[in-house]
Amino acid sequence: MKRGTLRSIAARSLRAATFALLAGATVQLAGCADENDPKTWVKRLDEPAQRSAAAKRLSQFFDDAMTKANKNREDPIVTGLLNDVVEPMTKVYVAGNLDDKTRKELMKSLADMRDPRTAPALAKAFNDFEPGKNDDDVKFAAQAAGGLAKQGKLTDTTVVDALWGCFAKLQPTKVKSINLVKDVHDAVLVVKHPSYGPKAVDKLAPPIDPDNADSVTDQAEFWQKTSIQVLKELKFEPAARALVKVVLTPTKGMLRGAANSALMNIPKASEPLFVGAINGSDAELAKMLKEIPDKAGMAVAADAVSWISRPAGRDALLAALPNADNDTNRTVIAQSLTRYPADQKIQDALLATYKKLPPGTRLKAPGDPFGRPVLVQVGASLYDAGLTDWVVHEVSSSKGDEAGSMQVFGIEAAIKLMTKGQVPAVTALVSKVWAPKEQEENFKSAGAIATQCGQDAACYVKVLDDPIPTTPRTQATKAVKACWMAAMYGKDDTKQALLGKIDKVRDPGVRLALVEAIDHLAPKGDTAAAAAIEKIVDADEASGNAGGDDALVKVAQRLRARAMP
Repeated sequence: MKRGTLRSIAARSLRAATFALLAGATVQLAGCADENDPKTWVKRLDEPAQRSAAAKRLSQFFDDAMTKANKNREDPIVTGLLNDVVEPMTKVYVAGNLDDKTRKELMKSLADMRDPRTAPALAKAFNDFEPGKNDDDVKFAAQAAGGLAKQGKLTDTTVVDALWGCFAKLQPTKVKSINLVKDVHDAVLVVKHPSYGPKAVDKLAPPIDPDNADSVTDQAEFWQKTSIQVLKELKFEPAARALVKVVLTPTKGMLRGAANSALMNIPKASEPLFVGAINGSDAELAKMLKEIPDKAGMAVAADAVSWISRPAGRDALLAALPNADNDTNRTVIAQSLTRYPADQKIQDALLATYKKLPPGTRLKAPGDPFGRPVLVQVGASLYDAGLTDWVVHEVSSSKGDEAGSMQVFGIEAAIKLMTKGQVPAVTALVSKVWAPKEQEENFKSAGAIATQCGQDAACYVKVLDDPIPTTPRTQATKAVKACWMAAMYGKDDTKQALLGKIDKVRDPGVRLALVEAIDHLAPKGDTAAAAAIEKIVDADEASGNAGGDDALVKVAQRLRARAMP
């Protein structure tokens, strides 16, 4: 064999040996990759074949870190991990071209991290929303956006805009997940960015067809109700006219309560609009009021403006009452006046309206209630013991079908209003109507505390220090009576003392009586009292125990509205 041939064979053998050595080294290096290092799995995100496993493993790293840090995202264990993985994972999600499993895994992990650097991925999930395509991604992204907003960390406006864009095209009737709808709704309310104000106003314009289930679900219950809630949170004054129009639109009756609540948050902007509708000075709104079926427009407007509880609205109702064109409007206006600070004009208006109602008059309102018992009941809100004899007389003399209603509402009012000297007359009335057990639970303790404390407001306030068991209702009856009498005889120091009891009183009925007493003792409003009430409501919501708090919210809103110049 020639020498050159031998050299060639040797060279090839050397190259082969060298290649084998390098290949072995490569295999050895790969085999030495640290499987417990997140960075190892971050690199694998770039490999399509390993991407799904990498996404899942990185999610496990985060869960483990949170467990070690006792769920504290600010712990160095967690922040160190996030610094390594958030941006690469976000980049992969935004790049797209992912299979469904990997895409969902990535978004779930990124959403759980609650890191502002995930913003591009969150925005993409919202912008890419199509029913049935990426529902889970949007659900997780909404949870993340809401969580970041609560922490004050949602500063990327692309996410803010994308969230609203997703909300604006999400139709509950077109998706299968109620959790998706709830999470997007909740996120929009938590984010409540100022840019949402004009967009929410625009959402209120479309009509609603009450006979079309999809229209009610999508337009009313989701888009428009959520938009109203956003406007309430933002206290967006430019929305006042649009919200008043919702109140005065018959086909949007299901939104009336939400709209009224939002309007109470912007009293200086909303009250003049209702006044204009009532007295006719606002042609557009007055026309809408008159077009409400069954001539119910005046009742609708009266109820709405009275919750705002400011002088201009009160004066408009007092002026409108003599010209009311039917018993329902007449009664509702008089009833609404009792939400204002009590004075002689309001009491005279209520009694004059009562005299105009023939016995047995039924109102064109849900349940077709009798008109006169309604006025007797709300008469207690005037906190005037001089009305007790009138109430007792009307209950005693009531006849026919109206008598049962009068007894229910009238006796309640008499018990609240009676003074020490009036206890015997109310006792005689109650004894004729109620069974002994009813008297024991719902009357005797009220009479006893009125007799014991007389006109001493401080004595009544002390009653609220006693525990109030759920059953029997004896102590609750006593506490409600104490609230009423403290309001009747109290002054500013009484109001302050009652404020100190709010966080101790947990019984819903007693708590409502307590805040209404505070409201009565603050005819010019009181922002500090409003804040104290709102604090209690917020605490209830945080604990998941918000039953009955809507009434408390309304009292707080009235107190704030009246305090405004």
